[in-house]
Amino acid sequence: MEWKKRLDCPVPQSWKEVAEKLAELPVRDSVYLFTEDGIDSYRNDRFLSDHPAVLGCLGMLPETEKVDRETMRRTFNRVTERWNWSSTWGWDYPMVAMTAAELGLSGQAVRFLMLDTQKNTYLPNGHNCQDGRLTIYLPGNGGLLTAVARMCTGNQFPVDGTWNVRWENLKDF
Repeated sequence: MEWKKRLDCPVPQSWKEVAEKLAELPVRDSVYLFTEDGIDSYRNDRFLSDHPAVLGCLGMLPETEKVDRETMRRTFNRVTERWNWSSTWGWDYPMVAMTAAELGLSGQAVRFLMLDTQKNTYLPNGHNCQDGRLTIYLPGNGGLLTAVARMCTGNQFPVDGTWNVRWENLKDF
């Protein structure tokens, strides 16, 4: 809806109604679940070997009152502790990094962008390589570029002297 406002266009009433009726994010044991009925989200390999998409609620999407930052911080910690990282895909690492950056965990954000795992590999030509069968995985490339751009515009790189980031002509919306 924000983009409609920025373009000075009216927001359709149906959009407002949908936004008002969105369900609350499911929580159990003070962390977000992957699905409303996924009460074993952090014990079931079926969940722990898929995309950690629950983190995208803050990292990939604009902040909303539906996401509680402390619950997301606990969720982030739980995911990073228990996840089967070898089963993830190239776009998962930037998504996790964006969530970490939004939570003020810039060191963790960089750690996930640089995580040494097969599907977070970039070839000399720049392509994100998943494996020998899939040597060009553009969602990984797009995720990396998006994460770095968001971290630049949000001043979300570590400020401990380990990084000296320069960028230009990016706009934070």
